Amino acid sequence: MTTARSRGLGAEVRNLRKNAGLRLEELAELCGWSRATFGRIESGDKIPTDTEIAIILGTLGIKGDERKRLLELAHDAHQPNWWEIGYSGLPSQLASLLEFERAATKITDVALGFVPGLLQTADYARGVIRNGGLSESEVESRVSLRLGRQSILTRSKPVALHALIDESILHRPVGGGAVMAEQLRHVARMSERTHITVQVVPYSAGEHHGMNGSNLILEFQRQRPIVHLEHRRAGVFIDDPADTFLYLEAASTVEKAALSPADSADLILACANALEGHDSR
Repeated sequence: MTTARSRGLGAEVRNLRKNAGLRLEELAELCGWSRATFGRIESGDKIPTDTEIAIILGTLGIKGDERKRLLELAHDAHQPNWWEIGYSGLPSQLASLLEFERAATKITDVALGFVPGLLQTADYARGVIRNGGLSESEVESRVSLRLGRQSILTRSKPVALHALIDESILHRPVGGGAVMAEQLRHVARMSERTHITVQVVPYSAGEHHGMNGSNLILEFQRQRPIVHLEHRRAGVFIDDPADTFLYLEAASTVEKAALSPADSADLILACANALEGHDSR
């Protein structure tokens, strides 16, 4: 059974192979397997045994903590859902999230606290990330990484993005009024792209399912959806269909409570104008 862990493990193996300058068939031959078998490992369709993952890591020269982490990931790869708690620095789930975003056909971001990361400007992202108490060098590294993730929206075959944003986000001047105004104008500009839909859930909607917490829903052409939740030092990928269905259903309900894309753009620009007017006084 394919799981978020097995797909994440496959993504990391693929990145390690590419970093080693090897084609899939070359590494498969070095390990003594067929190209098809190795391809199934990289796609997450086959969970390697402890011996098989040890062979892969040994062939690629992976040692120390990285080897230990990947062996543990492979050992638990058959388990549904994937929790990560108490990480320091960049979470190990991040490599998998980046790969899931690249492979997704559609991403739905139900945002309660901040503008979705895929739509953030550099200055806004800087304000968000600085709030985590990181050093300035760490902040800049995270900002660069966040902006790099956004390439999935501008490539030749972009991912479809549906952003469902709570109205409270529009009124919170992260980074100051000028930064926030530019951030809102950026969201409005991006929403003009045919593959990006932005809807604001207004205060007038009252309580809505999105208030239960922000979440990222990733849908794929041939594999099951994955939901990503993140809070401070904890993250989880949810891949059990019985659970992901509830998030998909909730997002549909939030969409119905939200303003139309056109009305959302008008509200976003009105908030930007208000912020700029406030700064000019």
